[in-house]
Parts: sequence; structure tokens; C-alpha cells
Amino acid sequence: MNEQDLAVQQEYSLGNTNELKLSIQQIVPEDVALMEALLATFGEAFDEVETYGNPPSADYLRQLLDSDYFIAIAALKEGEVVGGLTAYELKKFEQERSEIYIYDLAVAAAHRRQGIATALIQKLPVCS
Repeated sequence: MNEQDLAVQQEYSLGNTNELKLSIQQIVPEDVALMEALLATFGEAFDEVETYGNPPSADYLRQLLDSDYFIAIAALKEGEVVGGLTAYELKKFEQERSEIYIYDLAVAAAHRRQGIATALIQKLPVCS
């Protein structure tokens, strides 16, 4: 992991001292397996395993993760993906600026109501 990767990874303690630490990290092109795990988490959370359970090729995911318009962020506990979000940066036409649009945001059922979705959203300004 290089310095840039470390800059986009953060750890959160979610209140209860018995809870495991949460790691929030942007998924980089070298982390195709992590992206595939996020897709599986989305499939379970949205009850759309057919849609998310057959991911695109590793090359496609690598190219998407390497693009300047796509953002994927994973929430991990003990190395397991427990949530995540995907977003797109859209360059605006009316002004020289961009906006980020969240496309998917999900947290596994067993990990909800712990502030994970909020932590994922708060990570967006760091990643963009």
C-alpha cells in the first residue's frame, strides 16, 4: 500500500468498546477482489444477488476503478466487507465544477444502525 492509499484509508471506532474497529477505504485498481466482495455485499443487501453476483471481468473492474469519474469505497471489519458505496463524479456544464452522485450505498443487515453509512458518505470528500 503506498502513501496515497494510506491517505484514503481511515479507521473508526463505533461507540461500543466491544465493537470491532471499522476500516473505510477507497477501492483502488489493484483491489479487484475487494470490489468483487463489495458487489456481493450489494447483492445481499439489495436482495439482488443475480444482478450483483455475476461481476464484470477483472480487467473491466480495474479500468473502472482507475477512471477519474468512478469512486468505490468499502467498509471493512476484520477484513470482511460489511458495507460500501459507489459514486460517479459528473462534470457540470453550467459551471466549471463537478458533483458527486451516489449510485449504490449499502450496509450488511447485521451491521446496520452503527454509523457505517454515515462514515462512508463522509469519506467521499477525501476521495474526490
